[in-house]
Amino acid sequence: MAYNEKLLHEYKKIKEEFINYQNFTESTIQMLSDKNSKLEKKLNVMANIVEISKYINLNLSNDNLANVINDMIIGILGVAYSTIYISENSDWVVKATNISHEDFALHQEFHFNPLKKNNPFILNLGDTYDNNNLVALTGIHSVSGVPINIRDNELGFIVVEHNLMYFFDVEHIKFLSSIANQIGIALENNSLYKKVKDMSIKDSFLGIYNRKYFFDTVEKFISENPKQVFGIVMVDLDDFKKHNDKYGHLFGDYVLMNVTDIIKRNISSEDILARYGGEEIIIYLNDIKSSDEAFDKIEKIRREISETVFEYGNNASKITASFGIGFYPYNGLSLEEVINASDNMLYKAKEMGKNKVVCA
Repeated sequence: MAYNEKLLHEYKKIKEEFINYQNFTESTIQMLSDKNSKLEKKLNVMANIVEISKYINLNLSNDNLANVINDMIIGILGVAYSTIYISENSDWVVKATNISHEDFALHQEFHFNPLKKNNPFILNLGDTYDNNNLVALTGIHSVSGVPINIRDNELGFIVVEHNLMYFFDVEHIKFLSSIANQIGIALENNSLYKKVKDMSIKDSFLGIYNRKYFFDTVEKFISENPKQVFGIVMVDLDDFKKHNDKYGHLFGDYVLMNVTDIIKRNISSEDILARYGGEEIIIYLNDIKSSDEAFDKIEKIRREISETVFEYGNNASKITASFGIGFYPYNGLSLEEVINASDNMLYKAKEMGKNKVVCA
């Protein structure tokens, strides 16, 4: 009997040790599994960050980089909306968003206070916002955002929105923060790229296209659209040297800039305005239907210039301009030939007493 009790005691002891060992093993496996899951998540995050970095670098020269990045954020996080703000002159300017223009004012109600603090945030929209009916109108219940800072400078802010309550957590903040600097550097480099590009294709003084860009663009257009009719306008300010001599070069510069502004206001976005040389300006008129259409368009510009009193410092004066218009393909099958035709019409306008528009 005593022997059986001893065996039972040993059995219970072994069983208890086994259960303890089993529990320890299971908890250890669970702990390792949790660690492995966390490690996998971190590796996935790192992989995403690397892919994002590659993707951003591939699109660094893209004129719509901010929109490209915004679309990428929406795709990776699976959010309803994403907005990228850029800080300009102590104000937040929307650089990219997938929120419609009509609805954006409502969404900004969620953004304003967090943006002022310039800190990462998570905002779950409950009863407080229900009173304002914002949640009902937008369908948004969770908002999160992180600042974009470069070298301690406040560059911008990323704000993401979801229609599920408590969707965002600390991991989302960490992820967004980890890519925010990359995005900031990319946007800064993209801005520098645009400035360098502008410098290579635009006149530094007037801010319009330079002669090389004009020739390259129009010649490319001719090669791709050999049957498309367009007009070339040569513009020259009348007696510009006399005005310069009388009122000074600063006055002349002011006149040239304002004449350029008048022309810009009166041509379409599909037309091209460029500095040809000195005070001469050249215009490409896109898809002209008739010479009368071109004449009316340029005559309006001529009138506005001639009726404007240019005031700079203590000086005030009126000035006029002469215009010559040639047409492709009627006056030539190359850009050079059409420009020559326009030039001839410009000289004809001068010979006829200046301040005129003459068509070939």
